[in-house]
Amino acid sequence: MKVTIAHISLNSAGGGESLCLSLIKTLRKSGNEVTLATVDKTDWKYLIAIFGEVPFPNHEICLFSSIPKTRFNALHSFLLVAGYFIELLGLKLLRKEFLISTCGEKINSVADLVYVNGLPLRCTFLLPNVNTRRRCFSKLYNSFLRTIDRVNNSVIVANSKFIKDIMSCVKQDAVIIHPPVAVQKFVCTGRKTDRRNLVIVSSRFLPQQNLELVPKLAKLLPKYAFLIIGPSGTNSRQTLEKLEEMINKLEIEDNLKILTNQPSQKFLESLSTAKIFFRTLPHEPFGMAIVEAMAAGCVPIVPRNGGPWVDILDQKQGEYGYSYDSIEEAANLIDKLMKDEGLRREVSARTIKRAMTFDSSFFEKKIVDTVNRIYRTKRSA
Repeated sequence: MKVTIAHISLNSAGGGESLCLSLIKTLRKSGNEVTLATVDKTDWKYLIAIFGEVPFPNHEICLFSSIPKTRFNALHSFLLVAGYFIELLGLKLLRKEFLISTCGEKINSVADLVYVNGLPLRCTFLLPNVNTRRRCFSKLYNSFLRTIDRVNNSVIVANSKFIKDIMSCVKQDAVIIHPPVAVQKFVCTGRKTDRRNLVIVSSRFLPQQNLELVPKLAKLLPKYAFLIIGPSGTNSRQTLEKLEEMINKLEIEDNLKILTNQPSQKFLESLSTAKIFFRTLPHEPFGMAIVEAMAAGCVPIVPRNGGPWVDILDQKQGEYGYSYDSIEEAANLIDKLMKDEGLRREVSARTIKRAMTFDSSFFEKKIVDTVNRIYRTKRSA
């Protein structure tokens, strides 16, 4: 089968990009000819530096060699989404290949199969504490996409139960296939007992990641070390500057460090020495890095909403990790685990077992079966 996988851009090097790469690998391994379509040209050297070994498609298509840099993150994002919509329509009209979109959070239609990695733009208005401008835009965008939905009937795959439940509120049904996590790569460090009083935070440096929470925690817990590690791009400057400003103002240079654009081996080494993995993003769709950290033996502490709490921790406080509603609760949980090594090791052992249930092999079987089923249905129609 000839398959085209459309993704806005792989150069963000986040969880959605990791999912797209895994899909390329899975479909090629099952004997398909895969074309990757992106808005801007993929920087493969950068992806290799971040992820390590990466799979390559048989063919590549891109609209532009690069997207013009702007001072405004919102404008840059708009250009990418607009380009992606144009590219999807072009692929649908001009190519007769099976079309998969792996950015369903932006546009969950047009393609034969749409994988939703993040919180859909059309559903943002359903969340609490959303400002008026974002709420109005989300409602307008939902109305626009409803028109597109009538023209094309896509099969939607959600990366978590949390996302499926949200999409059902705008009358969009979805199949759940959790994203693939290479847990075997991390579990070899999970049994390591010689660990520091280190809290690790893995995240892209973007405004919506809520990373300002980390300096506040570091101030409340000066006895423990904190590390924020993740990819940084052109749209990360504002967030990094704000974090550096907070670090200086709160005088926490000794217990909070920031590392950007590190190789995957550095992330693995950090997980192997940390005791706790902390997440800041509210309403997160899933959280592949959380599962990786769990496989490496870190106890996760996540917001009490979103896929990490619903899908990964199964809404069981203290079983596979912990959730928090406030910064004070998060600080108390970290302090409790750092002081009670017996409890930490007990929970850590369970997190490793839980992480194994999200191994890549489950994703590979489910996604191949789903693609083949849709393809057969399409051919017989």
